[in-house]
Amino acid sequence: MASESASNTIDPDAQERHANEDGLGAGFEADLAIDDDAVDGLFTAEEFAAEFDVNHGDARLFAEYRRLAIEHAGLRRVTTLVARGVELLEVCGAVAEEMRRCVPAVTAELWRFDTQGEVTVVAAAADPAVPARRPVGMRTPVEAHTLAALVQRSGRPARIEGYQNVASSIGARVREVGVRAAVGVPIIVDACVWGLAAVGLVRPGPMPADAEVRLSGFTELIATAVRASDRDEHNRQLLAQSSRCSTLMDGLLEGRVFDGWSRREVAGRLRLPVTGPYVVVAAQAPGGEEEPLPEIESKLRSLDISSVWRLLPDVQVGIVHVPSDRQLDLVVALIARMTTTPVGVSAAFEDLRETPRALHVATVMLRGPTDSTSSVAVFDGSILATAAVSAPEEVIKTVGAALRCFSDLPDWDRDVLFDTFRAWQDKDASVRAAAEVLMCHPNTVRYRLRRIEKCTGRSLSRPTDVAELCLAFEVHRRLM
Repeated sequence: MASESASNTIDPDAQERHANEDGLGAGFEADLAIDDDAVDGLFTAEEFAAEFDVNHGDARLFAEYRRLAIEHAGLRRVTTLVARGVELLEVCGAVAEEMRRCVPAVTAELWRFDTQGEVTVVAAAADPAVPARRPVGMRTPVEAHTLAALVQRSGRPARIEGYQNVASSIGARVREVGVRAAVGVPIIVDACVWGLAAVGLVRPGPMPADAEVRLSGFTELIATAVRASDRDEHNRQLLAQSSRCSTLMDGLLEGRVFDGWSRREVAGRLRLPVTGPYVVVAAQAPGGEEEPLPEIESKLRSLDISSVWRLLPDVQVGIVHVPSDRQLDLVVALIARMTTTPVGVSAAFEDLRETPRALHVATVMLRGPTDSTSSVAVFDGSILATAAVSAPEEVIKTVGAALRCFSDLPDWDRDVLFDTFRAWQDKDASVRAAAEVLMCHPNTVRYRLRRIEKCTGRSLSRPTDVAELCLAFEVHRRLM
């Protein structure tokens, strides 16, 4: 008899080894588990023993093996849905069905705690014979002596073995359905009780002793799906906000946004202070696809400087709030460290309506050389500079004709004459001061200035000629 009992004992490891030998491998367990109806017709130990004439110990081992296989298959199916990134409601619906099968139970529900002291049904599954079901989306107050209240208060699993004495609206509805016992397990998301998973039985007697453990694997998957859903929603909101911001900034740069918006609304949408001063920064983007100043907005924010940026086909443009000269210096210093391409900075302006004009100035500044220590050209707002950038194409054409007389000179000789004129101009027409800057004799400066007068046909003793030459050399320095 002992040998007969031993021969009837089902060894799960042996089953899997035999399956591997037959070429089934790991598919044996999967094939066994994928039978979704198996759990509904799963024998109890007594039923199995009566049906197949085996002892109770063998029947329990076989039933437990089948139950674990089905539970693992359900977890795998839900894991696949989560990995595929399907919608949260679809994952919740699948979890409810799998929970009902693996306990097994007649009802299974997922609830989400709301901020108004209520819980909302996220998903529900029930045996077709159940007379009433709670619809998805139904909201119910969290009443005392309910699974929701117990789980929310403790953050741990809870069970109710009898609803006969539960005096609440939920208790009454549960009794209408016929559920006699239920188990709830918290869904923990980022250390907070997001909701609960609950299953219920209609047959007399307590819930299975390990029901909480069976449900915990599903609640962990729900938590993962909730986090992924929240992350996706956050990313969608960021993309939508970025799109709206880009559209608004395009209109601002083109001077058409204020047709239907107030200055306060525009500043608020762009997260800029309502009043200036602002500057427009234009950084050359040769490829047009990569930002020459990556992450510039967050880096400026770390300096407590507000800004908004937009990548255009050939330039990255930013509107930067600079309430003081010190902050403007910080902006220029940061950009100078980051950039490998020319950058133009407009003069400061107070009203966002002036943005198109400032953009024009900043982009014009890209065309001229900067000093030897920085690739950032800052517009100084002087009358000469303003005149130079007002109509660059026409001014360049006129100045080019006026300075054509120097075209026959070697580059080094022409640069010496131009540097001498600028030094003389910067030192208020003082020959001696210009000579000190240039580290040469004053007579050398006088000689070079006379050469300029001879080449251009203009006299440095006539104010009109001096003004024209100053403008010509300014245009040449900035635009040519």
